[in-house]
Amino acid sequence: MSLISRDEFLKPLEVAKEKVDLPEFGEGKHCIVWGFNAKERTDFELSLQNRKGKLNLQQVRERLIVASVRDEQGNPLFTQDDVAAIGNQSSTVVQRIFDVAMRLSGFSDSDVESLAKN
Repeated sequence: MSLISRDEFLKPLEVAKEKVDLPEFGEGKHCIVWGFNAKERTDFELSLQNRKGKLNLQQVRERLIVASVRDEQGNPLFTQDDVAAIGNQSSTVVQRIFDVAMRLSGFSDSDVESLAKN
């Protein structure tokens, strides 16, 4: 084993991504869920706070989908304007995508519990 150098560590690693099948929309339909880099995760966590610094978990699934579902080049598929419409989608579909986004971005159940407590 060898100690990693500063330059090696600062070279960004490729972010994980995963195809999520969406058979409800037809045969072969899918979306691509991208994990977050550290800055994107921090930005997402900060976006969960309201102007007074209180945690706002309303539509957290929908907002995570907006932040993590992208095309093959990494361009967002959705905007913040789509949050309400995503909320009208099947909860089974939304939960499936949400679960993958949580895993790929390194969120654990204890992270969610911690956020909810704060």
